[in-house]
Amino acid sequence: MATSIPTTQRAILFNKLTSTLSLTTSAPVPAPDSSSLIIRVHSTAITNGELTWAPFLNWGETHIPCYDVTGTVVALPTDSTTSHNFHIGDRVYGRIWAQREGVACEYASILLSEAALVPKELDMQDAAVIPMSAHTAWQALFEHGLLTGSFSPTSVPHVDAETGEAVLNQARGKRVLVLGAAGGVGILAVQMAKLAGAWVAGTAGPRNKAFLEELGVDHVIDYTKTSVKEYVQLQGNSAEAKFDLVLDCVGGEAMMDGWNGVKDHGAYITIVPGFKEPEEGKPVGVKTKWFVMESRGEDLERISKFFAKGMLKAAVDSVWKLEEYEKAFEKTASGHARGKVVMRVGN
Repeated sequence: MATSIPTTQRAILFNKLTSTLSLTTSAPVPAPDSSSLIIRVHSTAITNGELTWAPFLNWGETHIPCYDVTGTVVALPTDSTTSHNFHIGDRVYGRIWAQREGVACEYASILLSEAALVPKELDMQDAAVIPMSAHTAWQALFEHGLLTGSFSPTSVPHVDAETGEAVLNQARGKRVLVLGAAGGVGILAVQMAKLAGAWVAGTAGPRNKAFLEELGVDHVIDYTKTSVKEYVQLQGNSAEAKFDLVLDCVGGEAMMDGWNGVKDHGAYITIVPGFKEPEEGKPVGVKTKWFVMESRGEDLERISKFFAKGMLKAAVDSVWKLEEYEKAFEKTASGHARGKVVMRVGN
């Protein structure tokens, strides 16, 4: 049974014709349906570049942005025969498909397939930065990059259902390079690669060096001083200096420079549109992939166990009120956020 839910709400609106943001107090509240939960939104995290997606998605003239969300369940699916494990009052989080209305609002709809319970050890505000970044990093390393050789619940880092113990080090001896290691995805990618037992390097500016080392990164390449090409040359330009998997979270010139770090028969994965191969050709046998993450509640439940154990940590750059949306989006667009920018909507 649903709790009392209003019919209108505060929400941020993006006008795709003028590319402007505004705050309304009269946005409609989504109605329950057969496959979704209605949640009272606690916090949402902004994805850099999300306001540029309008040409690729079927948004209306105005659209509610933001797709990472934490909230409290206030209404269950209308079809009582729909199988799920959620209850009124549950703390949930997930990544909303950007084709639908976003979550920069007081009440939002999240598909059962997208939702997972927030671990009791996590604050709702901190948890808001996790879903998209966690899904993206996990899928990049293990599903598309095949860092552990295959992709299944037991072939990648996982918490044993019977013992509750973490099963790790499936990629011991492998080398991973993350371009943009201090961003929302990069921060989780370096930690996940370490869980798998890989030796991990990441590119970042000097202010993030100590931060990344605290997360377990074995070597931080200061991109303001050293390119990946120069790093490999300084290591003797040998195959041993290169990486089994390179994950690009930056794009542009950094993406092209990343090719210098990929081993023959390695993998180069990017989450940034515009993936290009070098004019001289890519290394022999390299697997390449540009992808957009898929939101899967079951995967998020598995990953959540590492956050509950303190073995993964997300980074909140800054927190803003909903009415401070302009400052929040400006900080995200600056490209210098450590982790993700959060807007707190409710309690």
